[in-house]
Amino acid sequence: RRRVATVSGQAKTEISVESKNPTLQGLAFPLQEEAKHALQQLKHKRINYIQLRLDTERETIELVHTSPTETKELPSRIPTDAPRYHFFLYKHTHQGQALEAVVFIYSMPGYSCSIKERMLYSSCKNRLLDDVERDYHIEIAKKMEIDSGEGLTEDFLYEEVYPMQHALKQAFTKPKGPTGKRGNKRLIRGAGENGDES
Repeated sequence: RRRVATVSGQAKTEISVESKNPTLQGLAFPLQEEAKHALQQLKHKRINYIQLRLDTERETIELVHTSPTETKELPSRIPTDAPRYHFFLYKHTHQGQALEAVVFIYSMPGYSCSIKERMLYSSCKNRLLDDVERDYHIEIAKKMEIDSGEGLTEDFLYEEVYPMQHALKQAFTKPKGPTGKRGNKRLIRGAGENGDES
């Protein structure tokens, strides 16, 4: 218990939260004008990618860039040495229809970042998402947290946006799993949610 009190005490002095929300659950750093403009552009689909960073000195959220980005270029947009927030307009085909979905990616590369940075990014994320959905009326189809861009493939994004489709596909395309009882248990557990026990 004493350790928790110390940690939150440190956070308050380090981050200087005085008049802001005293709980670290949702710090609200204001968006810079360029970042606000970028979100408006994304809402109207004039751009398809936004990268934001926290300015920990000024306690604001600022725009890094809005370079046009294809899904295959997404991994190269994720910095390996600094945390970032990304909004990506994911264009794809689902059941024969061409669709678009806004995906939010919170990238935090391993432990190369300071504890202060990790805490700030983590605690500003929810308030940022609330503001984006409420003030800009941008519906976020999927929110994800990653430590590197390596796995951000077309397949991965599709599975994240349509997890049910993927689960069904997996059930039919993977008849043999690990040998022995483990594989069977896993298949049964996946199907059991629909009340198959009866």
